[in-house]
Amino acid sequence: MIKQKNPSGTYRPSYDRTPRYTVKQVAEMMEMSAYTIRYYENAGLIPDVDRSGGNARMFSDYTLGWLRLVHCLRMTGLPIEGVKHYIDLCQEGDSTIPERAELIFKQEKSLREQLRILKKQMEVLKYKKKFYQDLLDNRRPDSCNPLNYISASEPNIAPEE
Repeated sequence: MIKQKNPSGTYRPSYDRTPRYTVKQVAEMMEMSAYTIRYYENAGLIPDVDRSGGNARMFSDYTLGWLRLVHCLRMTGLPIEGVKHYIDLCQEGDSTIPERAELIFKQEKSLREQLRILKKQMEVLKYKKKFYQDLLDNRRPDSCNPLNYISASEPNIAPEE
């Protein structure tokens, strides 16, 4: 049900529910903050997290799969409530596949739009980077900065040197 990436690049389910990872270990493995992991678990987004005798959260490969999915959905912009709804649907079983699929399809569409916008923003930054590198390399003033080109008829708004 929950997929993990294996070395060949495909995803496979992990049903191993042996608790073996602390929050700190999971945070390091997944490059997430311990706070975020605890928050997701407290919000009921990660099913079946075990507790040690000292009441510390203990994660299995199975629960790591859920955590990866939850974090992915959050990073695509799905609100906590939407993630919770998705997890609840998963736990209801196969009768919810159409609704889960629709949610994933909508998130993919939303993410594609975000990527389109980010690509445009990256092009602006690439242009400005090249522009500034040229200024630095050739020690020229910034021809795009209006403060460098104030006409005599305009009030002096340039900062005093």
